[in-house]
Amino acid sequence: MRTALISLIETVPGGSALRGALPLANGQLAMLQVDLARQAGAGEILCLVASVGERVRQIEAYAASCGVEFHLVRSVADISVRLASDDELLIIADGLYVAPEEIEPMARQSGTFVASFAPGDGARSLIERFERIDINHVWAGLACVRARDLVEARDLPEDWSVQSALLRLAVQRGYRRQVLPFALAEAGRIAIVRDSAEADALALQELAGSSGAMGARLVRMAPVQALARRAWAARWINPALRVSALALPLGAIGLAVADWSMTALALLVAGRAAGHAADRLFGRFAARTLPAAERAARDLAFAIAFIAVTVLTVAASDRLAGLFVSLILPAMALILGRISGPLPRLWVQLARSPSLVAVAALLAIPFGVVLPALMLWNLILLTLMWWQTRPSPLASDPAKRHI
Repeated sequence: MRTALISLIETVPGGSALRGALPLANGQLAMLQVDLARQAGAGEILCLVASVGERVRQIEAYAASCGVEFHLVRSVADISVRLASDDELLIIADGLYVAPEEIEPMARQSGTFVASFAPGDGARSLIERFERIDINHVWAGLACVRARDLVEARDLPEDWSVQSALLRLAVQRGYRRQVLPFALAEAGRIAIVRDSAEADALALQELAGSSGAMGARLVRMAPVQALARRAWAARWINPALRVSALALPLGAIGLAVADWSMTALALLVAGRAAGHAADRLFGRFAARTLPAAERAARDLAFAIAFIAVTVLTVAASDRLAGLFVSLILPAMALILGRISGPLPRLWVQLARSPSLVAVAALLAIPFGVVLPALMLWNLILLTLMWWQTRPSPLASDPAKRHI
């Protein structure tokens, strides 16, 4: 069995705030470590603490919501009594940050190991954030030791760092050294966070990375960053966005019935945007991601509303055709998304984007060409599907030899 050890002891330089409890997006840094421990196969998490406050209890509640046992410890002796001799203890450094795309590769490590960097001529200010193992290596913040080896550290003085002592034990025991590219640290994908400003910068970096090329440019703008910070700080924003993603499409149906088609389509786009904002801003931590059922309900509400708005927008004589077009369009978009081929991913995403389809219909309303616009979009989807499935020249049969 594998148990994880995290720490909520070290404080920020010149302050009393716990590094592990620093705000990160809509959660705390230690919540990320709980996610890392879960993916690494830990069924139990031990948390080193000097005192127990509200922040510690929040981490404990988050671990419980993830279905992981969580216990507070203060010494090596407290750790040892909770482990069997053949257990493994996964040590996660106090203040360790791991970017979402790096969690799975790090969690995949099995057996005993010490994750490290060989920084070489890297920036000294960056190297000094990581604990040095030897002259050429620094600790990357993750290690796994055998529980039976903890006996040697039971008499550790109270003022010593438990995690540092266990790291030294792992090095002395000659555990496998897993050397990671130092470029991960230079890019901020793996970091030891020192203060709230760094945690804030990493959260915004994550948001930019999950928003695509165009979205990343927006996130780097100061006004958008300010809005993101306010959204993370305000507890009502997340539920408001989630409710809007469902309520606005349903409200659009009522507006379409009242013959306010342009406003109805604008509400559809706004509802879709609210859903995307909820995903990007509040989907960082495993236990706080939107349930699959809610995502399905959101997509279904948009689809029903779009079909209703389309049928009610076109002329009465064209409503059967409008129904057919609006039904076939999402089906073709779904199929296109499941076909692999040579087209750039961005093209496929744009072509099957419900928001862009709604915007196209919105722009077509003043000219009275909603139905032709949707037919043209269906034709584009059909063309892209053909292009994705056309045989590759390399896969064609070789020419027969002439005798």
